[in-house]
Amino acid sequence: MAQSPNGIPSTNNSVNSVTRKGKNEPFELQVARGQIYGHSNVNIFGYNAAIGTNQYAVWENVAAYVFPTVAQVMNLVSSNNADTAAITIVGLDANRNLLSETLTLNGTTVVPTVNSYLRINSIYVSTGSATNPAGTVTLKNTNGTPNTITYAQINAGVGRSQMSVYSVPNGCTFYLTRIDAFSSFNGNNANFINYRNQNTLASGVVQYVAQAAFGPSYRIQRDVPLPMGLNADIQFQLSTSASTAAVGIFVEGYLISNGN
Repeated sequence: MAQSPNGIPSTNNSVNSVTRKGKNEPFELQVARGQIYGHSNVNIFGYNAAIGTNQYAVWENVAAYVFPTVAQVMNLVSSNNADTAAITIVGLDANRNLLSETLTLNGTTVVPTVNSYLRINSIYVSTGSATNPAGTVTLKNTNGTPNTITYAQINAGVGRSQMSVYSVPNGCTFYLTRIDAFSSFNGNNANFINYRNQNTLASGVVQYVAQAAFGPSYRIQRDVPLPMGLNADIQFQLSTSASTAAVGIFVEGYLISNGN
C-alpha cells in the first residue's frame, strides 16, 4: 500500500482507512467515525473551579441546573461588545428530537434563536470562527428579569460549555461506559468529594444510579455499558465535604437509536 507524504496509507492518492482493505477497526473508532448506522459517541465535560458543599451538576455556575419547562426561544449574548464568533447550539425540541443551529454573536446585543428548545446539551464556538469570544457567552430564556435562567454558558477563552448535564433524545438510549472525576483535594477524612449520578425519568421519577466518595480522583470503567433510558435527563453531580474545590468530570458513552 502506498504512503502519503505524512505517512497515512493511501491508494490512488486517496487517504484510506484499514476498513477499505477488509481489515478490522475497533468498534469505538468506527462509532466515532460515523460508520455504524444508528450509533454515535457522546462526550460530556464538566468543570468548576470552586464547587462547594451543595450537590450540583458540574457546570460554569455554582448553582442548581434548571431544565426548561417548555420549549422556548433562547437568547444568546456575550459580556464583551466586540465578540462576533459563531456559536453552535445543540439541544432538543418540544418532542425531544435533536435540534441544532449556529448563530453569530453580536457583542452585548441579544441574538434570539431561530428554534425553540426544550433542552440544551451543549454550546460551542463553531469551527468557522477565527477566535474564541473574549467575554462570557450565555444562552438564556426570553422571559427577562427576574425570571432569566441560564441554560448554557461558555467562559471566556474556553470555546465550549463545560456542563455535566445531558438529555437523551427521543427514540434513543444513552449507554454509559466511562466516568472520570478529579478534584484539587488531596483526599482525607476531612476533605473529600461526593459523587452521584442523578437520572430523572420521563415520568418524573428521580433515580440516583450511583453514589460514591473520593479524594483526588474517581474512575468508573464499565465492562457492560449502563443504559440510561428514553427521554431521561442526566446530571453528574459533585459536592465537597467541606470548603471548596476545583473539580472536573468526564463522561463517555454511546447514543444508540432504539431501532438498532
